[in-house]
Amino acid sequence: MSKNYSSRLSELRSRKNDIQILQECYGYKGFSLDSYNQFIKMASETNDVQNYFIEAMASVDEIYTKNTYKEAERVKNQLDKIKTASLNFEYEYQGSVSNNTHIKAHSDIDVLVIIDKFVTLQHPLVPANPYKGNPINDLLELRYTSEKHLISAFPQADVDCSGAKAIGLSGGSLRRKVDVVPSNWYDTVEYDRTKQMHYRGIYVLDKYKKERILNTPFYHNYLLDVKDINTAGNFKRVVRLLKTLKADSDNDIKLSSYDIVAIAYHMETSKYVTGDKYIRLLKNVYSYLNDLASMSSELRNSIDVPDKSRKIFNESGKYIGLILLKDEIEELLKSLVSSYGLSDYSIEYKSIAV
Repeated sequence: MSKNYSSRLSELRSRKNDIQILQECYGYKGFSLDSYNQFIKMASETNDVQNYFIEAMASVDEIYTKNTYKEAERVKNQLDKIKTASLNFEYEYQGSVSNNTHIKAHSDIDVLVIIDKFVTLQHPLVPANPYKGNPINDLLELRYTSEKHLISAFPQADVDCSGAKAIGLSGGSLRRKVDVVPSNWYDTVEYDRTKQMHYRGIYVLDKYKKERILNTPFYHNYLLDVKDINTAGNFKRVVRLLKTLKADSDNDIKLSSYDIVAIAYHMETSKYVTGDKYIRLLKNVYSYLNDLASMSSELRNSIDVPDKSRKIFNESGKYIGLILLKDEIEELLKSLVSSYGLSDYSIEYKSIAV
């Protein structure tokens, strides 16, 4: 069934733009998403399917991302007020905003609140001054103190304390959803040797199970950045495209954003190096997804996420998600080839400005 790319383009632009900020930039309140769409269409020589493809690969405008970080700073400024000699912490970010693969102007952002009372060391590292406290109890104190203060500090917002790993803040005066994640540092042997930040991990508290879960968000982001540099930015363009296709699909594609990043990560770097031949890039993505879907389940299920913390296809529904995502790519490729009037030969040489 042919997709309605005009409708999808409108959805994409609604998702990637903030009308209030557009109004402020253009200096009058009469500016709307409809007038923005018309402005873009008049400025473009291409049609809706072509615009959809180009804009789906593009990063969210920096002005919106800056506003996301600004809202996170507001939350951090409030949390600073509960710092004491016995309860101190620092902040880091994780998630798609931090690695520039987000596809929404109003993207959620994760703020890691990292306690300074103790650091967990990877074996065989030995602490110079052994910690004698209880890590779970100290993180629970951080969690409950943060919950109480944030409820008071943001009385008009929805402060959701029901999450096992994060306190979610949204609404009221906040223009973005901010998740506050109590955690502690995990220093690896490689971090101890090199002091390079990306080798540091974190332990995140699960307040219900009263246990800690190891994450490596900085190493994950480092691996994505290396892949993106080696592909002249085409890796993250493809990630954004795949996320956009999932968001706009009529089907429920059972793949998380993390899964989609991991799937894209495993496409050969050489297949990304197409310069501005983005139709050829799309053809390579389709071929890769088709090969991935066609391989034996044993081989496919053995593929790790970038930081090797788990397998990508660790749930049965993800294979169906892969098939649906492949079908979305195939339909987009066919529509673009038709739109540009390309032959199989000319696909390899079609340049597109992004």
